[in-house]
Amino acid sequence: MAFSKMWAAGPKRRRAEPEEQHVFRPEWTQRYLVVERDDGEGAECLVCRRPIVATRERDVRRHYEAEHEHYEAYAAGGERAALVERLRRGDALAAAALSREERAARAGLSVAHLLALHGRPWAEGGLVRRCLEAVLREALPEHCRLLDDVDLSPESLAQRTLGLARNLQAQLAARGPAFQAFSLALDDQPFVGADGRLLVFVRGVDQDYEVEEELLTVVNLANGPTAAHILRTVSDALARAGLPWDKLVGIASTGTEACGALVPLLQERAGGTPLLHCAGLLHLELLGSRQLDMGDVVDTVAGWLALLRSRGARPLALKLLLEEAAAHHGTDASLPCLGSWLRTGKALKRVFSLRHDLEGFLAEAGASTAALRNPEWLCDWAFLVDVQAHLGELAAELRLTGTFAFSVLDHVSAFGDKLLLLQAHLRDGDLTLFPASRELCAELEQQQGPGQRHLLASPRYGQALSHLHATLENRFEDLRSVKRDLDMFADPFAFPVENAPAAIQEELIRMKSSSTLLSEYREENLGSFYAGLPPGCYTELQAVTFRAAALFDSSSISDKAFSYFMKNQARLVQLGTDEQLHALLRLATSNLEPRLDELIIKKKKGSNKGTARL
Repeated sequence: MAFSKMWAAGPKRRRAEPEEQHVFRPEWTQRYLVVERDDGEGAECLVCRRPIVATRERDVRRHYEAEHEHYEAYAAGGERAALVERLRRGDALAAAALSREERAARAGLSVAHLLALHGRPWAEGGLVRRCLEAVLREALPEHCRLLDDVDLSPESLAQRTLGLARNLQAQLAARGPAFQAFSLALDDQPFVGADGRLLVFVRGVDQDYEVEEELLTVVNLANGPTAAHILRTVSDALARAGLPWDKLVGIASTGTEACGALVPLLQERAGGTPLLHCAGLLHLELLGSRQLDMGDVVDTVAGWLALLRSRGARPLALKLLLEEAAAHHGTDASLPCLGSWLRTGKALKRVFSLRHDLEGFLAEAGASTAALRNPEWLCDWAFLVDVQAHLGELAAELRLTGTFAFSVLDHVSAFGDKLLLLQAHLRDGDLTLFPASRELCAELEQQQGPGQRHLLASPRYGQALSHLHATLENRFEDLRSVKRDLDMFADPFAFPVENAPAAIQEELIRMKSSSTLLSEYREENLGSFYAGLPPGCYTELQAVTFRAAALFDSSSISDKAFSYFMKNQARLVQLGTDEQLHALLRLATSNLEPRLDELIIKKKKGSNKGTARL
């Protein structure tokens, strides 16, 4: 996600409570020209009548700034109130300040934005135009000529997409200097075919503890750039965003060798300031399933699915499986994409449940079915399905927004205990927490007689779980090293003063003695509490809390990019330039709304100077 207040609520280890963040405030009506919807589900803009479902102030404010900031001309109290009353009556004459050409330009930009968000090619602008013509011709024939001014040609839509992305990048650059601390996330999962990309995301926290996440840059890894080259690219992107190196406090990554080689260079460039490296937060289920896939199960099953797609399937269950796969990664996905789909979510479990239908298809197609008749390989598959389900639960917890890094540590620690429990159950022959393995054992015993459970008692399964546990311990070691700071950030009133750094102990004592601050802590969300502390009174404590708040607490923005890649692979591989790919990714991962009026003003200035159109 992009710009969001990821605040936690409640007395300890608190998460953001949606009902607290989504309360409509009456003062927003005059400030942002919105009213509460009749059903209580969010707000409605008085100008464009669009719903704003996630009613947090930043969502309402950003819609207003992106779409209707020209209404700031009505600033005086009485004048502003009169404007609100006119808008309530449906009189939006103030919007007439936009010319017909400017309205047409806004329409073209909006279509480009929608096509980008849904991964549709720019050539479909012609189809959009024909659809609009059909609607207007039947419903509003007197307005048909309005479309004459709207240019939806592929060339125009491509340029507008680039303009929209630059506008979002400019908004990040405007916010960057206000960050008190920030961290980076490095995602180098294989996305589009064999063309590697390194996606770099930034998470920053400002003085008001508003946390913002955005795509910083994308590095093309196809030609094998050196770590030094990648460092220069990241450094240039940070400079464009107004982010100084001395405010970088941490790095999250996929934990690959490439990321591991880059982290020391980032550390050195940051001036030797210790940087926390959380090497397992992004795509955790992909990492875990690769370690546990002892029989090359995923690659084998992915090959079967590719064959199934090319030959077609007659059984309804297999047809539905193909439709499900296509909905996730499109109809022209490569084998790596099929493999990634099987390693995430419940896809591999779904195929496991259809293994008998799949075996019939393979036999009919003349393909080998030896693996499906091999009990040991089937046990490898069932074991992977079971442990992957547990990994998926952890990944889902780490994907939730609205928490801070202390929650990540809680979830990972709890999962480490679960892995130890799984090992103990396997040693005892207890398959309670291994439903797929339990189902397979019952099937094998029915076919071959009792005693098949010994296959799952193989030491290599316990060793695999032990190796995964050690990997997680290692990859989240840096986060554990700052557990003291995270605990103090999560609950300063319960944190023992003697465990705090000497520079903070006096501030903690003073805070604990304030019944007013304790009441505010209990009633407000965590970000609001820290943002509301008296200025200059808790500077040492806030320095620690800024760093803690800036650490990545979620893989949501990375997962959003990954999903966009998978669903639109065929479209993305056809793009002509890296700039176009970067633009689409920026639009797809951001919750910011492009400021269309800024783009129109820029276009108007460019036209006056004789430059090319937007």
